[in-house]
Amino acid sequence: MIPNQWYAVLRGQDVKNKPVGITRLNKKLVLYRDSNGEVACLEDRCAHKGVLLSKGKQHGDAIACPYHGFQYNQQGKCVHMPVLGKCGVIPRTMQVPAYKVHEQHGLIWLWNGEQQDSYPEVPMFANFAEYKGFTSLYGWTAPIHYTRYVESVCEVYHVPFVHKGSFLNIWDPKGGRVDDFRCAIDGHLITSDFILRPDDERPAQDTLTAKFPWQRGWRIGVDVLMPNLVQIRNDVFDVYLVATPIDDENTWVCFCYQEPKKDLLFPFFKPLPIPLWRQLRPWMMCRMERFIQQAKDLEAIEGQWPRASSLSANNLIPVDKVNAYYLRLRDKLIREAEAGKSTQSKAPAVPIHLVTEPAGSALETNSL
Repeated sequence: MIPNQWYAVLRGQDVKNKPVGITRLNKKLVLYRDSNGEVACLEDRCAHKGVLLSKGKQHGDAIACPYHGFQYNQQGKCVHMPVLGKCGVIPRTMQVPAYKVHEQHGLIWLWNGEQQDSYPEVPMFANFAEYKGFTSLYGWTAPIHYTRYVESVCEVYHVPFVHKGSFLNIWDPKGGRVDDFRCAIDGHLITSDFILRPDDERPAQDTLTAKFPWQRGWRIGVDVLMPNLVQIRNDVFDVYLVATPIDDENTWVCFCYQEPKKDLLFPFFKPLPIPLWRQLRPWMMCRMERFIQQAKDLEAIEGQWPRASSLSANNLIPVDKVNAYYLRLRDKLIREAEAGKSTQSKAPAVPIHLVTEPAGSALETNSL
């Protein structure tokens, strides 16, 4: 994982009036809301005997260990030890690590780095940060390294093959051919646009207006915002993914869907302007993503080896340029963090080998 970055670790709605224990970034954490409703995050381990604080109860701004009742405040300092009485002198060593968290965009973000006087903004795509309609967030755990999950969402050209057989496949783009591919990088943001279409003699633009779904191509945009956000844009829906490492073998995945722009079943009819229906549609899209699309993806990628992706672990082709940029930028940010440099400093480029296409290929083959 990349140090000195914000990582979304849980939906805000998942932390209510009881402590919640999670594992993220190879750390056992407990999250709870203080008396002002602000989220606090501590190491999920009592400094006394190592009992999980997440199994304890809250007392105002403090959380109490379920074993001996030791209470810790939002900064991780023990503020009350019942065994010593109200006036007892608490040892200075009786404290647990506290972590910087911030709640925004419906998610709880954890700073993976040293405490600072000021922090950068949490990462979010402008399309979602400025969106005023209804959205839905849905998270789950996947048994795969987070780099592989980021890659899998970027590789949309897998859809005609991995999702084949799904009852939704009738509306999926067919053929797996990619035309008009463009990719660019700006700071921590990687953007791409292309047409995923059937492999026939029609011009790419003509496939976008085909009458029947099984003849139609899709114009798609795939963007990556470091350290671990992926956005997919098209004419039907916009969605982003968070892939946060739990440990080296598992990932917390969270999808966020906006309201669909049109109905896949009845594309010529405008969606009903009923608030409840507008809320229900992104809620349904999230569950379909989890139990249909992503279930299919996991069948294909769960056994990927090596577990973690890297530039040397793959044999990339030009249409994988988003993944290539992502892996190179990830390596660069890790090196900079380890060297104690600013993320704005210039690091030497890591060479990327792309398997080139034959002459005349519709894919661009410019070097990165």
